[in-house]
Amino acid sequence: MKAIILAGGFGTRLQPLTFVRPKHMLPIVDKPMLRHIVDYLIENGVNEIWISIGSHELFEAIEKYFSENKVNANIYFIKEPQRLGGAGAIKYAVEKSKINETFALVLGDNITDINLKEMFGFHKENPAVVTIALAKTETPWRYGVAKLDGIRITEFVEKPPIGKEPSNLISTGVYIMEPKIIEYIPKKFLDSTGMLFPLILQKGGKINGFVSDSFWVDVGRPSSYLEATAYILRKYGKENWIDENVKIGEGTKLVGPVVIYNGTEIGRDCIIKNSVIFEDNKIGNNCHIVNSILDIGCKIGDGVKISTTLGRGSVLNNGNS
Repeated sequence: MKAIILAGGFGTRLQPLTFVRPKHMLPIVDKPMLRHIVDYLIENGVNEIWISIGSHELFEAIEKYFSENKVNANIYFIKEPQRLGGAGAIKYAVEKSKINETFALVLGDNITDINLKEMFGFHKENPAVVTIALAKTETPWRYGVAKLDGIRITEFVEKPPIGKEPSNLISTGVYIMEPKIIEYIPKKFLDSTGMLFPLILQKGGKINGFVSDSFWVDVGRPSSYLEATAYILRKYGKENWIDENVKIGEGTKLVGPVVIYNGTEIGRDCIIKNSVIFEDNKIGNNCHIVNSILDIGCKIGDGVKISTTLGRGSVLNNGNS
C-alpha cells in the first residue's frame, strides 16, 4: 500500500511551541509526532510513503530527521512550492508522486489506531472516490461533519455553526482515495481537505464513511497534544516517561501522565500533573505544574503555580504566576 502524509501546516494553534519547529516534529514521548504517524502506516502495511511538506526552512527538520533515522519503508518528500491549502496539497502530491493506484492519505497531525488495513478492504469492497474514517464526537462543530445514509456520505459540512451540524460524525483526516480524486480538485485555493468533499458530492462523486471507535486525536491544540501524549504512554504501558538525566527533589509528586526530558531539574515538594516538560527546564521548590507544556530552557521560580503552555526560554517567578 502507498500513502501520502500532508505535513505542510504551521500549527498556529500550538504556538508558542511551533515558533521554532513545525508541529509535526513536536516530540510525543520518545519520537516526533510525524514518526509516530509513519510507524502507524508501516504497521498497517504501507511500504511507500510520500510526505508533503512546506517550503519554509523550518520544514527542513523533517527531511533531516528521516535522513538520520531510517524506517522500514521507502520515504519520499514533496516540497510544496507555496501554501496550497489541504485540497491543493492533495492534488500536488498525487501528481508529483505519480501514484496511479488506490492510496491512503493521512493528515500529519493525527495520532490514531484506526485499522487502516480493514478500512482499505472496506474501500475495495465498496468502491468510491474516497472513503473517510469517521468518529463520533460531542463537539462536531470543530471539524468536518458527515451525514450518512448507510455507508454513503450524503452531506459534508466543514466546521458548521453550533447547532447546525448534520450529525455527530466527524472526519478524522484518515482517508482511502482513488487517484482520480484530483479531477475534482479546483484550481482555486481551498484551505482544508474538508472543503473538497462537498464539491465531490455536488459533481456526483461517491464518498463512503468508515465509522470507527478507535482512538483518534487531532493534535492541533495544547490540550490535544497532552491527550496524544497520554495515549502513547498507555500504549507503552507506562504512566510517566522520565529521561535518565533528570533531577527531581525530595517530596515532589508526579501525577501521570507526565513526560520530563533530559537536563531538567525540579525542586522539592512540587506537584507535576498531566504535563510535558522539555529539556533543560529549571523548576523551583513548591511549584504546581498542572495541564502544562514547558518548552526547552524555561526557568520557574519557587512557589509558582501554572496551567499553561510556555515558549522556549520563558521565565516565571512567583510575582508573575
